[in-house]
Amino acid sequence: MKPDMNRRDFLKLAGMLPLGLLGSKVNKSLKLQSDKKNVIIVVFDAFSAYNMSLYGYARETTPNISKLAERAIVYHNHHAGSNFTTSGTASILTGTLPWTHRALQPNGTVSEDFIDRNIFSVFNEYYRISYSHNEWVNTFFNQFSRHIDEWVPKDDLFLPSSDALMQKIFKNDKDVSSVSWVRNVKINEEGQAYSLFLSRIISFIESSYLSRYRSQYPRGLPTARADNGFILSDAIDWLAQRMTAIQKPMFGYFHFLPPHDPYRPERKFAGHFRNDGYQPLNKPRDLFTNEEVDLFFHRTNYDEFVLNVDYEFGRLFEFMESSGLLENTLLVLTSDHGEMFERGIKGHMTNALYQPVINVPLLIFDPAVNARVDIYDTTSMVDLLPTVANWAGIKIPDWSSGILLPPYRQSSNESERSIFSVRSHDTAHNDLLKMASTTVIKGHYKLHYYFGYSELGGKDLVKLYDVKNDPEEMNDLSQLEMDIANEMLGELKTKLEEVNKPYTGS
Repeated sequence: MKPDMNRRDFLKLAGMLPLGLLGSKVNKSLKLQSDKKNVIIVVFDAFSAYNMSLYGYARETTPNISKLAERAIVYHNHHAGSNFTTSGTASILTGTLPWTHRALQPNGTVSEDFIDRNIFSVFNEYYRISYSHNEWVNTFFNQFSRHIDEWVPKDDLFLPSSDALMQKIFKNDKDVSSVSWVRNVKINEEGQAYSLFLSRIISFIESSYLSRYRSQYPRGLPTARADNGFILSDAIDWLAQRMTAIQKPMFGYFHFLPPHDPYRPERKFAGHFRNDGYQPLNKPRDLFTNEEVDLFFHRTNYDEFVLNVDYEFGRLFEFMESSGLLENTLLVLTSDHGEMFERGIKGHMTNALYQPVINVPLLIFDPAVNARVDIYDTTSMVDLLPTVANWAGIKIPDWSSGILLPPYRQSSNESERSIFSVRSHDTAHNDLLKMASTTVIKGHYKLHYYFGYSELGGKDLVKLYDVKNDPEEMNDLSQLEMDIANEMLGELKTKLEEVNKPYTGS
């Protein structure tokens, strides 16, 4: 290795190393099958369809994805299983809704029933590789590890930090080692630390190393909070090179944190939408208003981070095309949930389930599809697992609650199908859903049903919107269209009774 090799060169080299040198679990006995094609799922966290110019957003946030969409199957009304990472990601990985997989709490796990019922277990004849910047996603990788051939450690694609080093050294006591290290060595907000000299030395070394990147990121490095940050372009470079080196056929699930908060794009994207004249629709404050902040300011920063993500996905696509990978790979682009900047709500850690937090992008790049196909059916994230399995010639597991996405199913008209999203943030594995946010979309209509929250004063809240003619959800029709509201509410309550039944103790 030459002395002046930089981090990106090192990552590229690591991506091309033989498997035996990577320290991953690579002892799988796999017969390579030339008739099987690869499946790659790329997830960008908190990526809302609402803020993508591909889907009509006023700011041109996704010029590259919009161009690439001319060769894709584009889903316009695709919905996450929930509005935050744990529940939403588990729906991707299990093909079931949160009230079934039971990963309901922040950084929670799926129930024991799904440890061997997940997308990795379905692709058991493939070389299966996974990576995520998000620790909550890695919680699932840990649960499913027996079905993953190469689980790339989260910190491998983060900038070096002393805390990460301690966790690697004491990998069996990560929590204790990390807390002890932070308390003794890390300098706190008041500029103090238990260790007088070591803390200053460590701080100087880390600060000196990170200073080379600060000029690229005027708002600070992207971070998952408890780390020194990461470079998204490094992760894309690593993925591009890694895909060319590993065994085929491969199944890959790659879950990157951007454009998740904090919204910190590279310099060339930061400020891109400042003073552009865009004015979002003014919407009334919501019952679940959570922050008194400048929503327009944060929306603009988020939009610029989306632009950064769009650029990096474009680079990944270009590499896959030029390398020939796209010729025998199904490439999926999607997200676990969305983000919102309206009604007094910033982000996604809210009990509200408006479209910006559950309507997510879905594009499928199929080697057999050469021209754009637009799908306007209402679809669910639970449909992705059965669809990619079927595409790969694998029997659809009977435990998945999804169906084949159009155009892979014979009938593309599913107007009578009900699409659900669920948030029950405080519910444990074996508890009833006593406090929850739920929605059901059927045809033109979307019903919101909230219950158990202190803000409701002991009452339930029902709202009905015609999301085809009122996509911004401005006009509540629950009193004007009472028959429709009551029918949809009845269906939702019946479903809640069904999913609660195993936990009633009767």
